[in-house]
Amino acid sequence: MNQITLMPLEPCESRTTRNPSIPIGWYAISWSNELRRGEVKPVTAFARELVLFRTRSGKAVVQDPYCPHMGAHLGHEGRVVGESIACPFHGWRFDASGACVEIPYCAEIPERARVRAWHVHEVNEMVFVWYHPGGAPPAWQVRELPEFTSPDWSESRHIEFDIPVHVQDMCENTCDPVHFKYVHKQPDVPPAEVDIDAGGRIMTMTLQNRFVEPPLALTATVHNIGLAEVRTVYGPGAQMLTYSSSLPVDENRTITRWSLTVTNAIVDMAGDQHINGIIAGLQQDLPIWRNKVHKHKPVFCKADTSLVQFRKWARQFYAD
Repeated sequence: MNQITLMPLEPCESRTTRNPSIPIGWYAISWSNELRRGEVKPVTAFARELVLFRTRSGKAVVQDPYCPHMGAHLGHEGRVVGESIACPFHGWRFDASGACVEIPYCAEIPERARVRAWHVHEVNEMVFVWYHPGGAPPAWQVRELPEFTSPDWSESRHIEFDIPVHVQDMCENTCDPVHFKYVHKQPDVPPAEVDIDAGGRIMTMTLQNRFVEPPLALTATVHNIGLAEVRTVYGPGAQMLTYSSSLPVDENRTITRWSLTVTNAIVDMAGDQHINGIIAGLQQDLPIWRNKVHKHKPVFCKADTSLVQFRKWARQFYAD
């Protein structure tokens, strides 16, 4: 009979574990095609309320939502007027920079009449917002990917999940080849290499997976926690791009958006098959994400080299 080693009884980790803060970076707050000109939306992100709108010229804008006048939420019944948003309470208008540009019943605008405007970059079919807990400006830009505008690639498919997990716990999968065997039921662990660019910010994992049919070469590039592109090569001219941005709603909840496209050479023959395979694989990850706790100090073994590298790399995105 096996001897049980008695350990001190501590409170359940699901009750006591506190997730990390929200990491620095660019996060997709919306799909581009889900924000029409003149549309106004309330949004929750970074444990804050925000307002998202598109001006009449097509500029996507994100701002703090509460009018400095009497506190009305601009995202609820606010309306776009030209290049500004009008408060639903008393009609004060704020331009894309957050400055008040009109008070309909007063010619003089108070100096403090403004709302905070967030840095926005619309690219790769998504509307990105820059987050830094200290309010620092963007330290880098989101890279534009040519596949989304190339005539050689298929129209992209979009999927989205709302998951009760910290954004880092999702992103760690990108550099975790071992989980392919146990979560995605592959016969063995594909060999993988992890590299970090000279600047230290961009992490890349490459692997050759001979355990699937057809065999594939995969390159995953992570630009900040929650922003990654995965390129899969099945053969000459046969490729797939999976592009994902995971938005921290708060420290405990993440909305992840995935865009998938394949080269036209395989879109009719196997494009849907490969894309559906990725979607099925993502759904296999969901039970893990939904029910795990964040380990601030994981017990790693010697073979967990890529996960150790990821944890060291991830530290740079936290201000605390």
